[in-house]
Amino acid sequence: MALFSLSLYSLIILVFLHIHGVWSDTASTQINCAAGSEIGIGSVPEGHEGDVEIINNIGPDDRLVLEAHLFPIGLEFLELIYSDGNPTATIQTKKPLDADELKEYGEKLYYSVTCLNTGLKNIRTLDVLDLNDNPPIFQSKTYSTSVSETTAVGSNVLRVRAEDADVSPENNRIEYSILPPVPDEFEVRNDGYIRLKQRLNYNNVQQYTFTVEARDIGGFSDTATATITVEDFDNLNPSFDHSLYEASFKENQLGQLSAVTPEAIKAQDGDTGINEPVVYSITAVNPKEYQSNFDINESTGVISVTSALDREEFEKIMVYIQATQQDDASKTANAVVSITIEDENDNSPKFDKDQYTESIPENSPQGQFVLQTRVTDLDLGGFMGTLQIIPDSVPFSINPDGTILVKRSADLDRETTNSFSFQVEAQETSLSTNKATADVTIVLLDENDNSPQFTTSKYEGKVFSNQTIGMQVVKVEATDLDEGSNGEISYSIVFGNEKGHFEINENNGEITLVKEIGLVDDKILEFALYVTAKDGGAISRSTSAIVNVKAPGESHPQFLRDTYQGQVEEDQADADIVKVDFLSLDPMVPVILRVESETDKFSINQDTGVLLTKVKLDFEEKSSYTVQVSISDGTNRDEASVLVEVLDINDNSPEFEIHPATVSISEDYTVGDDVTSVTATDADLGFNGEVRYTILGGVGRFSVDQETGVITLVAPLDRETQNEYRLMITAQDQGRPSRSATTTLDISLTDINDNAPIFSKQQYETTVSEHAEVGTSVIDIMATDKDDGENAIVTYHIVKQEPSSTPFVFTIDEESGSISLAGKLDYGKAKRYTLEVEGRDGGNPTLNGSTLVTVWVEDVNDKAPVFSKDQYDMSVYENLAGGTALESLEVSDEDEGGFSKGQFIMDSDTFIISNQGVISLRSDATLDRETTDKYNIEVIAVDLPVDGLSSTAQVTITVLDVNDNNPQFLPLPEPIEIQEGVYTPSSPGEVCLISATDSDIGENGRVTMTISSFSNIFSFKDDGTLLAIEELDRETQDVYDLVIVAVDHGSPQGNNITTVRVSITDVNDNAPVFSSDTYSRSILVKDAKVGEVLLTLSATDKDAGSNAIISYSFAEESSMVALDAETGDITLTSDLSDVTEDMLLTLTATATDHGTPAQSDEAEVLIYFKISSLTENVAFENSSYNFKIKENEPEATIVGKVKAFPGSPLVTVSYNMKSHEDVFSVDEEGTIKAVRPLDKEEEELYILTVEAIDSRTPPNTAETMVSVQVENVNEAPVFDTETYKAEIFSITPYKFPIVKVQASDPDVGESSDLLYSLLESTSLVEVEANTGQIYVLDASSVGNGLFTLQAKATDKHGLFTTTKLEFTVKESESDNVVVLSLNQPVFTVEKKIPETEDSMKKALGLTVKILSVRAEDGIEMRTILRESTAKTYISFISMDSSGAVVEATEVKEKLQSNQNALKVELEKVFGSNLEFKVEDGSGNNSEDSSQAALIALSVLLAISIVGLITLTTVYLVRNKKMKYTDSDKESFNIGRTEIRSSFDSGLKFTSKKEAANEVEFSNTRKFERDPENDTDLKTGSSISAL
Repeated sequence: MALFSLSLYSLIILVFLHIHGVWSDTASTQINCAAGSEIGIGSVPEGHEGDVEIINNIGPDDRLVLEAHLFPIGLEFLELIYSDGNPTATIQTKKPLDADELKEYGEKLYYSVTCLNTGLKNIRTLDVLDLNDNPPIFQSKTYSTSVSETTAVGSNVLRVRAEDADVSPENNRIEYSILPPVPDEFEVRNDGYIRLKQRLNYNNVQQYTFTVEARDIGGFSDTATATITVEDFDNLNPSFDHSLYEASFKENQLGQLSAVTPEAIKAQDGDTGINEPVVYSITAVNPKEYQSNFDINESTGVISVTSALDREEFEKIMVYIQATQQDDASKTANAVVSITIEDENDNSPKFDKDQYTESIPENSPQGQFVLQTRVTDLDLGGFMGTLQIIPDSVPFSINPDGTILVKRSADLDRETTNSFSFQVEAQETSLSTNKATADVTIVLLDENDNSPQFTTSKYEGKVFSNQTIGMQVVKVEATDLDEGSNGEISYSIVFGNEKGHFEINENNGEITLVKEIGLVDDKILEFALYVTAKDGGAISRSTSAIVNVKAPGESHPQFLRDTYQGQVEEDQADADIVKVDFLSLDPMVPVILRVESETDKFSINQDTGVLLTKVKLDFEEKSSYTVQVSISDGTNRDEASVLVEVLDINDNSPEFEIHPATVSISEDYTVGDDVTSVTATDADLGFNGEVRYTILGGVGRFSVDQETGVITLVAPLDRETQNEYRLMITAQDQGRPSRSATTTLDISLTDINDNAPIFSKQQYETTVSEHAEVGTSVIDIMATDKDDGENAIVTYHIVKQEPSSTPFVFTIDEESGSISLAGKLDYGKAKRYTLEVEGRDGGNPTLNGSTLVTVWVEDVNDKAPVFSKDQYDMSVYENLAGGTALESLEVSDEDEGGFSKGQFIMDSDTFIISNQGVISLRSDATLDRETTDKYNIEVIAVDLPVDGLSSTAQVTITVLDVNDNNPQFLPLPEPIEIQEGVYTPSSPGEVCLISATDSDIGENGRVTMTISSFSNIFSFKDDGTLLAIEELDRETQDVYDLVIVAVDHGSPQGNNITTVRVSITDVNDNAPVFSSDTYSRSILVKDAKVGEVLLTLSATDKDAGSNAIISYSFAEESSMVALDAETGDITLTSDLSDVTEDMLLTLTATATDHGTPAQSDEAEVLIYFKISSLTENVAFENSSYNFKIKENEPEATIVGKVKAFPGSPLVTVSYNMKSHEDVFSVDEEGTIKAVRPLDKEEEELYILTVEAIDSRTPPNTAETMVSVQVENVNEAPVFDTETYKAEIFSITPYKFPIVKVQASDPDVGESSDLLYSLLESTSLVEVEANTGQIYVLDASSVGNGLFTLQAKATDKHGLFTTTKLEFTVKESESDNVVVLSLNQPVFTVEKKIPETEDSMKKALGLTVKILSVRAEDGIEMRTILRESTAKTYISFISMDSSGAVVEATEVKEKLQSNQNALKVELEKVFGSNLEFKVEDGSGNNSEDSSQAALIALSVLLAISIVGLITLTTVYLVRNKKMKYTDSDKESFNIGRTEIRSSFDSGLKFTSKKEAANEVEFSNTRKFERDPENDTDLKTGSSISAL
């Protein structure tokens, strides 16, 4: 470069010489020797050689000489070429002209052409024009300096200097630049100062070396090397190698954490050049109650477990550790150690409930799901063991997964047992004996398996001659053991009311007369009404009863016999003897029965006709009587005789002989010894006088010989368990009935010393003040002895004291057991005493018992509480929400219990403090920094509510700014002008300074301005200076209207707009501009040195020459600092001895140029003198933060906020996320946000490292650990598929499983808690709530087609999802259905369907599937004496080994050929009385009818047809309204078979129903009924008749 510059320089010189050589503009002047002259002859460029001036008009007498004028240098360059007499002369150069040599003379040559003849001078001035013919030259080729990394941005760190020998400002003006590669941290100004652009960081770069170039306007240049060495400063915090460490440790153990991953815990100073040692500590433990369980080695960072851990309380513990720089406690680093606690088997299993209660339908089938129990074990892996039911006799079983199922369906009869209570036991399978139990109650829900039962099988009604329409004849009543609608009964008359005399109320059973009856004299008309009671079940059941309505006419009462016989035992009054039966119309026509003889001894019951005794008869006096009785209705009368025989009875009781009331024996009496005896006698003879003894009482320890009355001891005695027994001895004769007598005997036991004293507690515990006086009662203890007398007297003795002392500190009263102080207590020496006390009884030998007494020494409150700090400084943003907590004040108290009972007192209208020391903004208060930016509050801590000790602390709350103000423009100068010229973005022209202020501070108050019009011509500097960046031509456009936008840097941004008119002028009006509006510096007073440079101010001026030279000054005087006018250095001039507290010095600096008039700029200078460095560094208000966020929250959800304090009002803080940047972000206010939705199942805990960076130079940093716990939210279940499909045949059996819907719950561990249901109920299918299994209910009635339903899965919180069900129903032929009838009740068959199917399979060799079980509701009354029998119809299909359905004809053939085998198998299920029959259809075939029934059928044929049509119509209507609820549930057979389904929604198959070929009729004449008929009616069976 130097060679190139020299060549270029030589080339330029040659060009100049060439130009000068041909320069033809030599000045031509006239000499004036007469008057002299003074003129300028123009200018020539430097380097010129040759003629300068040609002088003319020289007179012949003139004599010319060349003389110096003003300065002699002119003769060095010029000479006169002149000859006397010559009219012309020439001034020419002696050597090339050089402007650089003429610099001090203003680049001018002064000379004089003097006329010697006149002595006058002709003065000449020649301007020598400077040419750029000299390159800049650096004073040194290398420059170097050392700079601290704390040097402020904008400071000048080094100055390079180059000089240019050219004299003109244009040619000697030098521009400095840094040649590539250019370091980002430095820039060079045109004055040669190298200025710091960015903060230095020793840890990144320790030395910078770069090349600086000096270049003039002509392109001449020179270079020099600059070396800047960075000095390390202790400004960085220590840092851990990892933010999260992990380790595991066994519960119940102590020791060091050995295997820590990813490596051993280590932290080091962030300033690698200094590397101060660090001290490790534990700042917090989460959960906090485990704080005392851990310790850390201050030097090595090794963590130890000092108290045993319990995994079942917490599986993972977070230990927050801190590394503190040894020489500066404010410099810290934080990390988290996640400790997983390994499990040991130290917990018993536990059921999720202590009591389970569930309801299931009665008759639930075997294997039916009942409920789900869950067993948990806090140990790792949960419960591993066996489950059992206690007792196992209940009809339920339990699976290994805790599912309780039905074990025996037959036992589930609600009407027999409505609930079952038992226990489930969980027993661990390991060597552990740990187990748990829970109570289970199963309540049976009702099914319609009981028919209504009338209160009586026969009702009677009467209608007399005074009959009226609407009168009540009789009321029937029936009950149903079922519940709800299954037990709701409706009544109807189904037969016997052909003449329409009666009507029944279907709700209450009241029968009324609706048509008058024509009565017949001497006759009772009877109407047998057959009434049905039907329940309201989905498939109803019904029962019938007969109502006999009698309508009497005239009649004559009469006995049925002339003589009656009866017997009665002696000694009985009011004893029934015999019933005399008679005929009468009573009670329609009342009759009177009378005893006509022996009236003092006998009477007759008017209602029943029973003859009975009035007095006690004595067999010994008279053994028989003949009694005359009569009957009369007042008009007619009849008589009869009754022969009464008196029977002998046993009428004497045994009597005991006198014996002692009490017998005493020792409690150690031997088993088998006789105790005493008793004797009783009976006056009767024979068996009536034979006495036998029995004993009651004695709790099984005594027996009596039944013949002799000797009492014997049969079991050991214990007086302490029972000291007396009362025996009740009965003596009973052998008569029939027997008579007896009783006596009591007391057995008293005497004591032996066989029990040791027992204390009321195994361990006593009490507390006594350490200031308690000697003799103070401490505690009373008591022991009892179950023995008696001396054996029970207890004395007390202290046998041991821990810690021991001589003598004992405590003494005890031997008789009362009262323990008192025998010596003084000292809480500092012993906080607890343990005494072993012995109780001794008075027996021989002596027995004793012992107990432990723990005495706690109570501390006295004599220590005042102490705040962790005397001064608390905290900062909050002015938009802080009311009620938000700021900081928690920590208070310690050396007294026992610490500050747990203390409270805080704070007087503030804006802030409040809780009892836990948490300072919060009042809920109704708001902050405004612009109104009040700081609060100073005194807080008082009092350790006890009454007579407490207290201490105080000062709290300073600084209100931080939020962006709540828009920028405001300051008044603009008028006019705004700029000189026209060529401007570029790299060389702009300054127009003026446009300032905008913002009441906010920091970034919120930092204003940036932009131009929205003519932005291609004008722009702004950072300081608000308006610049021209393109050529301005006033003649083209002399005015520009600019729209200026001022925007602050807050969030959200505030803005303002104004219009500026810029006029283009030709005036040079640029002023100096400071590099910054404000210069600041903090300094410790103790480190200050007089003469130290604190700051360097820097201002620039775009003008040239003297206008660009700047002088610096303060607007006001200061005794503490001085400002160098040339360099801008601010130096300390005071030793600061009078500064005793923190002080902020504020000055105004002025930069003034040397132009005329002078231009200047001002900047604010802030110097912060600090006494202490405690708050010099940035620090977080908490060493760690714990936040929670719910999973699936949207992007940008706020997680929490961290806050760091810079320690100085001059410093701001920014934040940086150093880990998990892809998941979380932190803004400039410390608000942490999630950048995407989180999933707890993916990651449950995040450990973040957040860095705070202050605005110092270099910056200080601090780190804090933030743990973010992702909380679970309830998410809707999800089905495995959107649509479930299945095919169903119309003959599919009831409860046949077809498909299983399954959903899962994204929430952890909750999939098993889902409940399944259908959105809308249907008779086609149902779903099992716990398993999702879908069963067929009834597919026979829906026909072919596609049926769409929706199933629902609901979690335990009520959140649900649905899925689609598509079932295709296909019709099946029913010719393959076979019907078998059994003589068994339907409910019995229903309960044994699985057993029945298995039995038929064994007998037929075919797989049998029962489709329905139906019952005949009514029974036929063939004769009055015949008992009714149950009959049940089973419809089934059979399948061979390949699964193909076998035709009905083939199945019937197998039934016939294997009839005996089938009977054997079925009897195993139903018992030996089983009868069965293969039916032709699905109904029942009656037996052969009798001739009488056929005759009756002929007589009543019309009635039966009408009844058939009527009931058929009812059936069709009801069938349309209620699916499958046939009228065949009625209880009477009217020309067809009646059957009932045993299922709630039974399957129906097309089958031939044959009409019953037998109709039986029975009736009796007049009022006579056979007793056996009564028996038949009392069974509650239905009666059928036509």
